[in-house]
Amino acid sequence: MSEKVVPVNLPARLRKPLGGGAGSGDAGASTGLKIPFRGAFLVAVAAGLGYGFDAYAVNIYGILGPTLIKDLDITARTFGLIGSIFLVGYTIGTIGFGILADHIGRCDALGWSIILYGITTAIGGISSNLYIFTGLRFLTGIGGAGELAVGAPYTAEMWPAKVRALGTGGIMFSLYSAGYIFAAICALFIVPRFGWRWAFGFAIVPAVLVFIFRQLIQESVRFQHAKAEIEQRLREEGLHHPRVNIFSLPGAWRRIIVGWLLYVPNACGYWGITVFLTTFMVKKFGVTPIDAIFYAMIFYIVQFFLSYVGTGLSDIIGRRAAGILGALIMIGCTIVASTAASFHTFVIFGGVMIGMLGWMWGIGDTYLSEFFRTTLRGTGFGIMVGGGRVASIFAPYLVGVGIAAWGPTIPFLLTSCLWVVSIIGYLLGPETHGRELEEVQL
Repeated sequence: MSEKVVPVNLPARLRKPLGGGAGSGDAGASTGLKIPFRGAFLVAVAAGLGYGFDAYAVNIYGILGPTLIKDLDITARTFGLIGSIFLVGYTIGTIGFGILADHIGRCDALGWSIILYGITTAIGGISSNLYIFTGLRFLTGIGGAGELAVGAPYTAEMWPAKVRALGTGGIMFSLYSAGYIFAAICALFIVPRFGWRWAFGFAIVPAVLVFIFRQLIQESVRFQHAKAEIEQRLREEGLHHPRVNIFSLPGAWRRIIVGWLLYVPNACGYWGITVFLTTFMVKKFGVTPIDAIFYAMIFYIVQFFLSYVGTGLSDIIGRRAAGILGALIMIGCTIVASTAASFHTFVIFGGVMIGMLGWMWGIGDTYLSEFFRTTLRGTGFGIMVGGGRVASIFAPYLVGVGIAAWGPTIPFLLTSCLWVVSIIGYLLGPETHGRELEEVQL
């Protein structure tokens, strides 16, 4: 059976010289570029698996919140502070790995990412000093951030335009959800028998397996083509290697601001809710920590499927329409879930609330990957998502303070306001679905 390929053929108006704007120095600058669909699929799976085990390393902390608070003898406020310090690392890693991917390539950057967060998560499980544990969480954040900062642009560069969101946001974020589910299963089976430290230490196993699997995937075809084309032009014309300031591109600031408007609610909403998800159920409804982990796992199963629903819909009706619809659903479900008097009501609407995070992140990951040219795609993505994560640094700490002061309901309820910002961002952004990257990028 012949392998399906995706041709990237551009109109003549997009074939511009080096430094000439859309498509310059990029894979699409030449006609006839073909990306094997099998290779594109393997990249999405490899990036998604890494993102999934990033989810394990990231979320094992929040899943075991009640256990860690008790075992480490800390308050909810301190627990939230450690979560915020982790997000400082996550912000640094998002920007840093995005820039790194544009310099050394997508594959190598992903390799460094998984090595860093896998090792630091595992070592965190044997640390008995709270300050060392906190420092390791910071380093885990730096490494884990690279999985999204590199993986989403990498996958977007490989997938065909008509299903780019399904391949990029759908596959990647559904596997992130699967990583949380896997972390919850490990927490349910490992922690009662061996303790929470073993659940942290186990992170090294999937990290090594994914690192090995990634040796089978190819570098981004667009990145390779862009790099080779630039080097050839420089040799022919005797120029120095160009240093393009992303902020100097016409229209760049508008897109960066749109990115921030989308990722402030995405990041603050995610970390404000999920770090304290099990704690919320324990404190408000009196369920046991084990039951809370079980229900959180069910919520992430919902998220797994809604990641595909949201991204698939965005490939049909557009990123903006699907994003705004998701934000409206998120607002309604968050209000009902936060104020629910019945645990059964919370389970229904809380499940959709957590599930819709997959919808919103999946569309956002793809959308921002389409904004900038190949030679600046990682940098632009890192700046936009990293900007949102700057705001999210304060989310776990503020939610922890809010829970300590007013109980669990009010802090969770306030997160519903975040998604109004998402709606504004999508209204201001360009429509990109169904078009080649070279047609919509700066």
